[in-house]
Amino acid sequence: MECFWQKISFLFFFYLIGVPFSCSAGYLEDIQELALGGDPEAQLTLALLYEYGGEGVDRDTDMSFFWLEKAGMSCLPCACLYLGIKYENGSGVSRDLSKAVMFYRCAARQDWPAAQFFLGRLLAAGKGAKQDSLQALALFSLAAEHAYPGAEEAYSELFAKNHGISLRILQDKQVQLLEERPFCN
Repeated sequence: MECFWQKISFLFFFYLIGVPFSCSAGYLEDIQELALGGDPEAQLTLALLYEYGGEGVDRDTDMSFFWLEKAGMSCLPCACLYLGIKYENGSGVSRDLSKAVMFYRCAARQDWPAAQFFLGRLLAAGKGAKQDSLQALALFSLAAEHAYPGAEEAYSELFAKNHGISLRILQDKQVQLLEERPFCN
C-alpha cells in the first residue's frame, strides 16, 4: 500500500508542474475501489484525475466535483481548501460564500495556513459569515506563524484597526480555533 500512496504523491506532483504521468495497469481501478470504499485521499485523487484528465480518464468537471465534495465531507484538509476556493470564486459551482467559509474553516482547524488566511479575509470583511475581527486576527496570526504570504500584513492592518483587542484574548482565540473539531467529525 505504501507504493500505491507514493504513486498518488508523484501523480499530484506531476499534475502541479504539468508533466504527463503514466501508471501501471490497474492504477485507476485501485483508485476507484478505494474511493468507493470511502478513502478520502483516493477520492481527492479521483477528483483531480477527472478535473485535469489523464490515466484513461476524460475530463469531467461534474465527476471531479462529486469526488472532491466526498473528500471534503470526510474533512480531508486539501479537499476542504480546494472546495472553499471553488465556492468563493464560483469556479465550476455557484458562488456561495457561506459554503466557502464552512470548507475553509474545516481546513483551517487542521492548521492549514492557506485556509486560515482565506477564512480570515472573509471573516474580516463579513462575507459568508458574520464579521468577526477577533477570529480573523487569530486566523491571520496562525497563518503568519507558517509564513503564509500576506498573513502578517493582513494581521498588522486589522490589528491597527482594532486597538481594544488584547494579545491574551487573541492567543486564547487561536487555541480555541485549533481545538475545535472540523464540521464533519
